[in-house]
Amino acid sequence: MKKLGFILVGAAAFATAACGRNNSDQLNESEAQNVEQNTLSDLATNAANMEEEALGTQQQQLEAENSAAAVETAPADEANATDPSKVEDDVQGM
Repeated sequence: MKKLGFILVGAAAFATAACGRNNSDQLNESEAQNVEQNTLSDLATNAANMEEEALGTQQQQLEAENSAAAVETAPADEANATDPSKVEDDVQGM
């Protein structure tokens, strides 16, 4: 049984040692850097697009709030506005 264990461990060691040599699937350093640069570029582009979309949404919300506030304050301003002839009457009555 021990012989079989040694044979299996030895075969596994040879198999894993052979995997690393002259493997065309392995990336070389320049290819790895290109992949990293492309990935970072894609991430930066996605982040910029998301930020632009968020700012556009925020701008729309602020414009909606401003227009709603303008509608709400316009009637209140008219109610508080004094008529110039009323002001004259008040001044003359003093």
